[in-house]
Amino acid sequence: MTPSPVFALTLALCASAPAMANDALVQEKQCLQCHAVDKNLIGPSFKRIAYRWNGNPVAEKMLIATIRNGTREGGGQHWSDSTHMPDAWERPMVSEAEAQKIFVWIMRQ
Repeated sequence: MTPSPVFALTLALCASAPAMANDALVQEKQCLQCHAVDKNLIGPSFKRIAYRWNGNPVAEKMLIATIRNGTREGGGQHWSDSTHMPDAWERPMVSEAEAQKIFVWIMRQ
């Protein structure tokens, strides 16, 4: 039995919904002011971050802390000495659950 085009489209939209939601979350939390998906801006690209932290056992803990609290309060400098992520009071608040979603989104880049 061949799936109908409507079923295939519905399945594709459901599968991409979390990715779109996380794109919106990354925009809402102002991550794109310093980062881009595939090129370095003020901060490294999300692809570069994912590549660097892939397979590191402390990646999730470190990146979630950084996403929530900024570079200094989130565990210290871990990329370069010249730039740092703004501290929590300098940008929108990010909950633990939101930081987890952003972390997963970054690591899928």
